Amino acid sequence: MKKMVFLLGITLFGTQFAFAATGLAEGSKYGSGEDSIRCLENLSLYTQYYKIKDYSSAFEHWKLVYAECPMAGGRSLYANGAFLIANRLVAEQDPAKKQEIFNELMACYDKRIQYFGNDKKYPTEWILGRKAVDYLKYTTDNKAYEVVLPWLQKSIEYGQEMTDAEVMNAYFLQLEKQYQSDKAKYGEGFLNEYLRVGEWADKRIAANDKYSEAFKQVRNNMDVVFVASGAADCEVLNQVFGPKVEVEKENAQALSKMIKLFRKAKCQESEVYFQASIYAHKLNPTAETAAGCAYQSVKKKEYANAIALFEEAINLSETDDDKYEYAYRMAILYQMQGNYSAARNSAKRALGFEPNHGEPYILIAQLYADSKIYPDDAILSKTVFWAAVDKLEKAKSVDPACAERAQSLINSYKKHFPTKEDVFFKPELKPGAPFLVGGWIGESVICRD
Repeated sequence: MKKMVFLLGITLFGTQFAFAATGLAEGSKYGSGEDSIRCLENLSLYTQYYKIKDYSSAFEHWKLVYAECPMAGGRSLYANGAFLIANRLVAEQDPAKKQEIFNELMACYDKRIQYFGNDKKYPTEWILGRKAVDYLKYTTDNKAYEVVLPWLQKSIEYGQEMTDAEVMNAYFLQLEKQYQSDKAKYGEGFLNEYLRVGEWADKRIAANDKYSEAFKQVRNNMDVVFVASGAADCEVLNQVFGPKVEVEKENAQALSKMIKLFRKAKCQESEVYFQASIYAHKLNPTAETAAGCAYQSVKKKEYANAIALFEEAINLSETDDDKYEYAYRMAILYQMQGNYSAARNSAKRALGFEPNHGEPYILIAQLYADSKIYPDDAILSKTVFWAAVDKLEKAKSVDPACAERAQSLINSYKKHFPTKEDVFFKPELKPGAPFLVGGWIGESVICRD
């Protein structure tokens, strides 16, 4: 009886190893028999070495798991594997070997798609985005956009505003390279994608979460690349969209895209922009359509109508940045009409939306300097320059971008300050004491001597 049990044990033991197979061979997670044990041992060793950042040792065990039981370790096997391969790629100096390792890296992404492309959180489309980013990071191909754009396209269509910042950034940068390769062929698509992807980036910025800063950088990169590309040229926009305005005059969405592009490119003097705004405003009034109509009125010198339209734009706008722009434009229009009090009110209103902009302070300073508050008093009339310089100093303090212009005006206005002799002959002017500049200005300043 004991002999039979012993023989049965040998038979079972022999059967276990006779039927040993890798996970790859039998389509299982760990394989069976000795291969299963080897897979589990190497999976454990690779994981431990990876945790302590001994990446060289981790790679030796990882590659066996990757080759023999590719479903073991889940999606992290491939995420960690891509890192381990890239680590070797960076360290390698031989060009031929670097290319081999680069191919291994791309194959790692392909294999992840094969085994985990249906992952709910990180499906094929997400994986393609990461593959594209690494392709661009390590390739020397000058026409990489031809390879990666299809991957990036699938990834960004899937993720939209939830696309990783790196992937979104890579997509637009490669679109620009494609555009430069054939502007006639890719021009309109590039313009449209600038708007579409920009809206997704703006949504992520507005979310104000831990990723917002990354998307602010993406948005900035997009704007810089777009302007530098030449696609933002007014003449180009007129050529591309001029024939489309009449065709799309009943299509509010298409007209809105045109208006945004012209505005972003600062082409608000274009007749195409004006016409698109008029048609769009009739279909669906928005802040942008109202502003477009306002700019046309400005060009026609219909200032009262322009002011009314900018007011409408402010009421329809949802962002302080846009409200600032429209209020500031109203201030300029009031200045052009000689209504200095209304111009100051609008400038102050603009500052209420964006307090760190210096231009409204400069405008107010110019209003003060141009004012004739004391037409019959040559000395007191000079006090307006004290008030003007105070505003220019404020402009410098809140907005470094306009500091040079503000300082230039300060240097000019100081030449018109009351002199010591002037102050001496005016008892109401006491050096170091407050003085109320009268008229519509009505501001207290410190008397200089």
